[in-house]
Amino acid sequence: SKLAVLLQTGNGTMIPYRVLRSRFNPAKVSDELLTMALSSCAVLVRGNFSLKSDLCKFLHLAGAGLGTGGAEERKKRLRELRDLILLLLNMHGVVQRERLTWAYAVRAEAYRSYEAIHPDVITFVLRTVAKRSEDCWVAKVEDDEQFGADFPEVAASHGAYWFQKKDMLMDLIELYENAEVGDHGAGDHLCPSILDNSV
Repeated sequence: SKLAVLLQTGNGTMIPYRVLRSRFNPAKVSDELLTMALSSCAVLVRGNFSLKSDLCKFLHLAGAGLGTGGAEERKKRLRELRDLILLLLNMHGVVQRERLTWAYAVRAEAYRSYEAIHPDVITFVLRTVAKRSEDCWVAKVEDDEQFGADFPEVAASHGAYWFQKKDMLMDLIELYENAEVGDHGAGDHLCPSILDNSV
């Protein structure tokens, strides 16, 4: 669909609703229809839309030849990584690469399929949706608080989606939030405290 093509732009980075809205004639495509279509192929992250990870073609390319196990398993791990990054951005507004690297290293000790998620892969996926800001990674697109005010039911629906996704990713989230990171390393240790667990 036209929406999916638009959302693939920039390797699936977030796009504000107003930008997506401007691509469709309001007389032909209502807000209700557009937000419904968006919800089928995208997720809401801090008021902006990002293509669902299972539709991101670039992830399939990034997974080629990585780690052990089958290709489908590697793709699954890459989609999971991207979902975790989006969830952390949605929850905290920042992501700490050092914590992610530690969490996946620990996970790889127990599950060989996680060996595919090495530090370079984490950085690659982070760069598709986030940018460095001092010692943190933050979303490339500024938060859009107005969207939730204008479309509360849509925002609530996506909030429920992330609540379920948080349950699915809880093991990785706990590793991330309890990561044993030193005072020197990947340079993300000075990020703001991640105490807010809301979605």
